[in-house]
Amino acid sequence: MSESNSDNDSTDLYLRFRWLLNGLEDLPAIDLLKMPHLESLLADIAQAWQAGAPYAISTLLVRSDLGHSNTVRKRLQQLEEAGFVDFERSSQDSRVRLVVPTQQALRYFREYANLLRQVGR
Repeated sequence: MSESNSDNDSTDLYLRFRWLLNGLEDLPAIDLLKMPHLESLLADIAQAWQAGAPYAISTLLVRSDLGHSNTVRKRLQQLEEAGFVDFERSSQDSRVRLVVPTQQALRYFREYANLLRQVGR
């Protein structure tokens, strides 16, 4: 019994997907980023930083889509302790602390992107 091209494509797609999942589990600190909302928070922080408008801590604490301010504060602390974010003083207002991704966070995103490229081949 021969399989159709669409069956082969579906099998190939599924196997690539499984390969990607296995690769993601091997990325550094993946256990931390499996925690609810941590990876999306880190990605949000990195996107704002890359756009040249890093978030102030106070801005993140009042965003209702991220949860209660205490929850957000705890998540930021977890990301800092894991080495994924730093807090820097704003050049315009020394009272404002900005949340920025570290080199470790940027390396994580690069490794993630490399896996996605490999799956796309």
